[in-house]
Amino acid sequence: MLESHKQDILENEAEIVEQAKKDDQAFEILYHHYFPKIYGYIFKRVGNQQTTEDIVSTTFMKVFVNIKWYDHKGYTFGAWVYKIATNNLVDYYRKQGRSKEVGIEEASEIRDQNLAPDEQVQILQDKEHVKFLLSKLSKRYQKVLNLKFFAELSVQEIANVLEISENNTRVLVFRALKNFHKLYEKS
Repeated sequence: MLESHKQDILENEAEIVEQAKKDDQAFEILYHHYFPKIYGYIFKRVGNQQTTEDIVSTTFMKVFVNIKWYDHKGYTFGAWVYKIATNNLVDYYRKQGRSKEVGIEEASEIRDQNLAPDEQVQILQDKEHVKFLLSKLSKRYQKVLNLKFFAELSVQEIANVLEISENNTRVLVFRALKNFHKLYEKS
């Protein structure tokens, strides 16, 4: 049922976007749909709540101000929002003067009360190991894996965010996973 509700929102998205160009209440629907996704995507990249809130606020302010110029040109509204968020991340790192983009940073852990403490420790260690291995990948591979697995974007949406073809996106995801697998096997 939840999946069908999600499907309904996406099926009506173009209509809601058109309404949002004139109506703040329609924009609020889009905001509530995309906010948790964008927040999670940004937080996994910067690992700091205040910085995440600043970047997400900037992202949605830009979406709100520029929605009147959004035109569905073969890519979804969601891909457009992720592109704005990604550009804001690039601006943030540029301002910070960092040369290396970090893949997945510290996130507050949600503990499963049904797991024994030793199982929780093992899961935490596995997550830390994955974060470490991802940080060893190139910025481009980190970005594509974050978009694919943490932002849960489709190949078409990732292609739109990165401004590359869908075939190049598939190749990039494949190569990023292959490199991650090699690192994982060596560790």
